[in-house]
Amino acid sequence: MLASRFGLVALLGVTMAAPVVAQDSTTCISCSSRDHGPSDFALRSSGNIAFFQGRPVGALENNIGFGYGVTGGYQFRLDQRGIFSLRADVGISQYGDEWKRVPLSPTIGGRIQVKVRTNNYLVPMSIGPQLTWPSGIIRPYVNAGIGAQGFYTQSSVDDDDGNETSSQFSTTNQSDWTATWVAGGGVYIPVYQGRTKVLLDLGVQYLATGHASYLRPGSIVDLPNSQIQINPLESDTHMLLVRLGVKIGL
Repeated sequence: MLASRFGLVALLGVTMAAPVVAQDSTTCISCSSRDHGPSDFALRSSGNIAFFQGRPVGALENNIGFGYGVTGGYQFRLDQRGIFSLRADVGISQYGDEWKRVPLSPTIGGRIQVKVRTNNYLVPMSIGPQLTWPSGIIRPYVNAGIGAQGFYTQSSVDDDDGNETSSQFSTTNQSDWTATWVAGGGVYIPVYQGRTKVLLDLGVQYLATGHASYLRPGSIVDLPNSQIQINPLESDTHMLLVRLGVKIGL
């Protein structure tokens, strides 16, 4: 359905453009050559993707361990050289999991069993300014911002390979969000300077956050008659993110 809509829009565009092409082919050729070049918006835009290790700080460190995940972001240069820019990031990491085998249904007994896995996730996101030294072999940067940090725990039925069998067989046991401010820094190291530039991104971000409720392995206790008891933890949720990734842009 989506592809057919794009096809209809393209057909209408070609039909509307045909009379203009017939009237002035020379002008059209010159316009076409200009249109195929990247826009100023594209030239000022870049993206980044990174793997990160989440290191809890303070009270959170006493309750959960390290988490590992991936983050993606967008950066827009506010000046021509790219000294000042606006940066947005969002990521997800897993900081603990547990699993066990249980009967598929109490009415059919224990002959058919399934694997139930419970994962604990952290979702950091932020937006704010960045200051970058735009040239050289090593290009340091610092950034700051505001955002939010989320915690949620989800239980799902897995197959023997560890893959979730269906979104219909999953439950979010606990979730909470808290506001955060972010301060960070790092370095860019150019690895490819062609039409599309690629830079290695090594950095850290400190997330200073408020109180939030969250779970860890063992926070959910199974009770008789298919009931559960959830024992959430609550504390400040300060976090240090250590990042290794790449930045890609024109």
